[in-house]
Amino acid sequence: MSELESDAFYEAHAEYCGICANANRLKILDLLKSGEAYSVSTIEEKTDIPQSTLSQHLKIMRDQGMLTRERDGVRNFYSIADDRIIDGIEVIQGVIRDQMDE
Repeated sequence: MSELESDAFYEAHAEYCGICANANRLKILDLLKSGEAYSVSTIEEKTDIPQSTLSQHLKIMRDQGMLTRERDGVRNFYSIADDRIIDGIEVIQGVIRDQMDE
């Protein structure tokens, strides 16, 4: 039997997963999983999330360490901070697709 992690670990895990428990944030992650960095305006255009709402989601995800932001003048470009996040998204999406096909 494997050892359990600390309670603090499970709290952090729940918080991290809670960030993903939002359809708009999942849509943003799905767009960014291509590996490209996108500007806020491009993310807004491709996801149809209003800019004010989008900015709030991007901040939450960046503060949690899911996204990185690079500035180019007045423009901000966002990308996924760790490729393992992409792996996790794709695994979960595969399970969901399989369940939806049943």
